[in-house]
Formats: sequence, structure tokens, C-alpha cells
Amino acid sequence: MRSMKSRTAVAYAVTLALASGTLGLVSVGRAGAATQGDLQALGEARTYLSTEAFSLGGLIAQLKFEGYSTAEATFGANHAGANWNREAATSAKQYLSSQAFSLKGLVSQLKFDKFTIGQATFGAVHSGANWNREAVLSAKEYLSTENFSRSGLIGQLEFEGFTPAQATYGVDKAY
Repeated sequence: MRSMKSRTAVAYAVTLALASGTLGLVSVGRAGAATQGDLQALGEARTYLSTEAFSLGGLIAQLKFEGYSTAEATFGANHAGANWNREAATSAKQYLSSQAFSLKGLVSQLKFDKFTIGQATFGAVHSGANWNREAVLSAKEYLSTENFSRSGLIGQLEFEGFTPAQATYGVDKAY
């Protein structure tokens, strides 16, 4: 049976959530209720997610950078309602809009950004990328700054994670 003190804390947390406009799925946390700091971190997490893609780990790190405690940042990120697969796909699309990647290279970049391997793979696969086109772009980027033999450039693209067929296609179109 819940004590009156516990009910008051939960009611207080819900009142704070209503007053701050962040009411959503607020679960009972560490000490029986979400703290004001938890709710502020939740609001900040939702704001960040509305403007750019984050992994769970990346969002927690950003909230901690903003001065929230680890517990508050974790609460905010965990309760922000994000679909981390969708965040990974959005992040992948953002990367592809500015730089060429192979599937393998993009998965590695998303893992670096603290997406899980499953989320990173989902994001890269669902990015809408045409990997042959990415190989052409990558080959052109290399040729604009360095000198390569045809076979050397194919080898470089394969090193970046393009398949032999993609690397050859990219070099044939860019060379």
C-alpha cells in the first residue's frame, strides 16, 4: 500500500509536468517520482529531438553537457518518446546529404554516434541511399584532391567499405 507521502510526491510530479507542458509518459523513477530536474531534462530532450537526430547515448551525453545529472539526463532521454531506429535513419540521411558513405562506413559512423549496431544498421539500410551513386561521389571526392590510378582508387573505395562491384562502378563513372 502506498503511503500518503508517496501519493503526494506522485501528485506533485504530475502537477509539475502539467505546469511545464511536458506531460507524457512520466514513469515513477528512482525515489518514487520524477524530480523537477527529470522533467526539465525531459523537456530539453524533446526539444533536441525536434530539431536533430540523436542516439540514446548521444542524447544523454548532450543533456549532461547542458548540466543535467546523469540520472536526469538518462530519465529525460529514456522518456522522450524517441524511436531510435527512426533517429538512426534520419541521422544517416543527414550524413549522406553532406558526404559520400558506403553502407559499412555509414554503419560505423552511426555506431560512433552511439547508436547500437542494430539501430545503426537499420538507419543505414533505411537511409534511401543508392550505394553505387555513393561510390561515384566518393570516387569524385578523392579525384578532386588526390591522384589515383584506376586500380588504386578501386582499392581505396573497397577499403572504405564499398563492395568490389560498387567500387568498380564508382571509379568507372568518375574516372
